[in-house]
Amino acid sequence: MAGGLIDHYTWNHIPIWIRRKHRIPSSQLRNHCDRGWRFASSGAVFLGASSVKIERYRYRGARIPTPWTIESAASHS
Repeated sequence: MAGGLIDHYTWNHIPIWIRRKHRIPSSQLRNHCDRGWRFASSGAVFLGASSVKIERYRYRGARIPTPWTIESAASHS
């Protein structure tokens, strides 16, 4: 159900975003669609949240590389 709510919200806000970004009236909004009312621009197509693959983040803990090193307090004495 959450995917449907996200799709509904996004479907209603994409036209608003396109109109603001390109400063176009509602009558020209159809120019930003490829098939029917499927929004598409420069190869990017909105297919809905259900088309996005869910990839879980795996905990890496101390294995995350950082540019900083922890030095012991004894080395500064």
